[in-house]
Amino acid sequence: MQFVIKGKNLQLTQALKEYAEKKLASIKKYFDHIIEVDVTLSVKDSKDQSKSRVCEVTVWAKSIGTPIHGKQASEDLYASIDMVAEKIERQLKKFKEKKTDRRRGKGEYIQGTHSIISFSEGVAETPEGQEPQEIRPKIVRSGTFPMRPMYSDEAAEQLELFKQDFFVFSNAETNKINVIYRRNDGNFGLIEPEY
Repeated sequence: MQFVIKGKNLQLTQALKEYAEKKLASIKKYFDHIIEVDVTLSVKDSKDQSKSRVCEVTVWAKSIGTPIHGKQASEDLYASIDMVAEKIERQLKKFKEKKTDRRRGKGEYIQGTHSIISFSEGVAETPEGQEPQEIRPKIVRSGTFPMRPMYSDEAAEQLELFKQDFFVFSNAETNKINVIYRRNDGNFGLIEPEY
């Protein structure tokens, strides 16, 4: 299990890094195949000081079809780390319980790819007399994760469990890659490819 710990708007100390690693190391007892744990510690300018120290964690694992994500804020970074570690642990426990309760959808894992795209705001600065150029989004991270076949109702549960806006999965009924997403009316939408 590899830790990637970054600081945003703060000087990241060795003590903070070690504390975050120590608190999040316990999640390994839920899944043996955790690939990476991304931790971002940041300080926000906020009128409400009780929400100014933020810890955001994303866990990438082979045995989970989607990354697990948690974010907590408080007046102290150490407290934020504690809270997000508990949140991630609860999510992993819940996922593991559901996985053991439901044995349907057994099958071979296939490899999927995730990409996180960073959108830049505005336009690039240009010298006088030249037309401003639009900044295009770029892929800032990509990787692979295992994706086991599952039914659409299982995918909807995953979407709820991980509190995501969408979820990509291999449909066990059609053996095709599908996307399930949360609609504005509170229901789910399912995107199926047409070949």
